[in-house]
Amino acid sequence: MEKEVITRQAVRQVLWDYWCQYKAHPWYAGVGFFVPAVGDILVFFVPPLIVARVIDAFATQGGISLDVVWWYVALFGGLWLLGEALWRIGMYFLVRLEERGINTLSRLSFSRLMERDYAFYTNNFVGSLTKKALAFSRGFEMFTDTLVFNVTTSILPILFVIFILWQYSPFIPLVLVLWIMGAILVAIPIMKKRSKLVALRHDASSKVAGRLSDSMTNMLVIKSFAREDAEYATFGEYVGDLTRKFKKAADYQNLRLDILLSPLYVATNVCGLLLAIFFAQKLSLQPGAIVVIFSYYVLITRIFWQINRTYRNIESSVSEAAEFTQMFVEAPTVQDAPAAKPLAVTEAGIQFKDVTFKYSDAETQEPSFLRKFNLDIKGHERVGLVGPSGGGKTTITKLLLRFIDLESGSIVIDGQDISKVTQKSLRGAIAYVPQDPLLFHRSLAENISYSNEHATQEDVVRAAKIAHADEFISELPRGYKTLVGERGIKLSGGQRQRVAIARALLKKSSILVLDEATSSLDSESEKYIQEGLWELMKDKTVLVIAHRLSTIKHLDRIVVLDQGKIVQEGTHAKLIKEKGLYAKLWSLQSGEFLGD
Repeated sequence: MEKEVITRQAVRQVLWDYWCQYKAHPWYAGVGFFVPAVGDILVFFVPPLIVARVIDAFATQGGISLDVVWWYVALFGGLWLLGEALWRIGMYFLVRLEERGINTLSRLSFSRLMERDYAFYTNNFVGSLTKKALAFSRGFEMFTDTLVFNVTTSILPILFVIFILWQYSPFIPLVLVLWIMGAILVAIPIMKKRSKLVALRHDASSKVAGRLSDSMTNMLVIKSFAREDAEYATFGEYVGDLTRKFKKAADYQNLRLDILLSPLYVATNVCGLLLAIFFAQKLSLQPGAIVVIFSYYVLITRIFWQINRTYRNIESSVSEAAEFTQMFVEAPTVQDAPAAKPLAVTEAGIQFKDVTFKYSDAETQEPSFLRKFNLDIKGHERVGLVGPSGGGKTTITKLLLRFIDLESGSIVIDGQDISKVTQKSLRGAIAYVPQDPLLFHRSLAENISYSNEHATQEDVVRAAKIAHADEFISELPRGYKTLVGERGIKLSGGQRQRVAIARALLKKSSILVLDEATSSLDSESEKYIQEGLWELMKDKTVLVIAHRLSTIKHLDRIVVLDQGKIVQEGTHAKLIKEKGLYAKLWSLQSGEFLGD
């Protein structure tokens, strides 16, 4: 057996989350759960009593008057209609319970995803996360339906049947209960075994969703390298694993559980008929008693099949939902401190004090590390970070934004340790332009204004003009209303970068971090965008990472990193004179790409 993929803690969390929805809406839950059960009793279990009275009347009186017949018929039809009405009432309340529950749970799942740290998203497929999050809220509907249609509508009728049959003889309902308990005891070990197989099936299903999402996201790469056949074959392996596990779980139920329950189902009904005849003779019961006893045995033994279906539905809904809660069993690596306060920025000075950090084996973003790293950036100072790949530049930005946490040391902004302030206020104070800016599949206007919810259309256009994005946006048929596609795929790399710079311009932040912000631009575009960048840098503390050294030539200070250590720092002119690593990197780029 493979390792456990869903823990009991994850299952308990699902059950608690669902229970909270019932507690939040007790009136809807009470009516939705129990009124349909009463309706079931009136529709299925009261009619045999009426029919039995009619049979007894014929047997004892040799006939029955028309008035009495109409009374029984009216009672029969009236109670049946009442039962149907109670079902409709119950469904009305049940729908509203589920609507509110799904709404709340969907928001809860989104909230939990938003609380996760950077590493969480680097280690999970987007498609798999989407499937699990939707299953968490959607499972509430199946779970609730199963409790209503298979649990309460079984338990209340069983209690009613026990009460009625007890009137004939306590032995009759006792035998029925023993049969039901026997069936449950036989089924439970098999159902537990099957639940593990179902958990493995759900895990395989999530992997299929993740693989499919990964392939769709990187379709351009697949086609560029003509790897369609290879991707098809690999996806087939994932699907094959899923279908094998599906078949194994289904066969286990069909060849183990159903085979055992079928004889019990038949034996119980045979026993019910024999008991009805036996007690009718033994206790001199009326003929109608035979109808009642046998009818109730037949109706109740259908629970044998419901035991299986009920467990299967609960198992399926909870297992799928637990795949989602399983991801949150462990707390996020990066969390706000218990007494975290909002960051108060004045001068926006940044200090790295004896910072030590190294990526764990599970993280593969960068192999670089920092040891006792120190860097002091004055307020409103513009600092560039350069150096060979893997030197620690991007790691520094991730630590500053608290996408990852350092092992020791501290990072301080205006005297405040960033580990002791809220992540929201920290990132709210920093405008970040990454090397590969990601855009939402929304309009250009929405993407640009995303950093400032109060930005007007005039603000958006002004920022786009400064970033030289308006030049291409104004030529589009729908202009700023143009949808950019998933991750901005409809735009070129340079266009995405300009949109990202315009977005950063609208953010009222004191600190600016540019991570290869001009890497996707040609030299001519870079010349224009540098104008926007200088505008963006005004009155801010700026940290710029650049491979193209022309980008940071005119900054106040340039820090040269190599293997997580500062090997040089100073102005461009000073570093060129030193003829160290910076001068070497500059010479490799043939002096400069852009003129002064």
